[in-house]
Amino acid sequence: MRAAVITNPGGFDAFEVQDVPDPVCGPDEVVVAVKASALNRADLLQRRGRYNGPPGTRNDIPGLEAAGIVESVGERVVGWKPGDRVMALLGGMGYASKVAVHERMLMPVPPNLSFEEAASIPEVYLTAYDALFLQCELQMGESVLIHAAGSGVGTAA
Repeated sequence: MRAAVITNPGGFDAFEVQDVPDPVCGPDEVVVAVKASALNRADLLQRRGRYNGPPGTRNDIPGLEAAGIVESVGERVVGWKPGDRVMALLGGMGYASKVAVHERMLMPVPPNLSFEEAASIPEVYLTAYDALFLQCELQMGESVLIHAAGSGVGTAA
C-alpha cells in the first residue's frame, strides 16, 4: 500500500509517499481502504517531530481520523462487513491507503455524507462528546460556556 511518510520532520517537505506493508487484520479489527483523512493539530505537530502517537503505532505516518470502505474483518468482528462505509478514530496511519482499526473505533458513514466530510468528524466530535458528557457529565437543561469555539473541538462542542 502507499502512505504519506514523515521522512524529514519540519516543514511542508516533511512527507514522502512510499510503499509500506499492508496492515494485518487482528481478530477484533477491521481493515479499511482509506478514501479520505482529516488534518488536525496533532498531525501538524507530528510533522514537526513534536507529537508521538500512542504506543504500538508508527510515528512516521500520521492521521488520527479517516473514512473509507471496509475491506476485511477479523474473525471476532460483529456488525461490520466488507463494503460498509465507515469513519474511524485512529491512533495514526490515517495518511495510508489502508488502516487496521479496532471495530469499536468505527462509526457508519451516513449516506448523505461524503468521505471527506465523514473523515473530519471522529477526532473532534468524539473529543467534545467525551469532555461534555463523560468527563463533565453534562445533563439535559444544563448550560456550558465554550471558551475555544474557534478550534475544531470547540466548534463541535
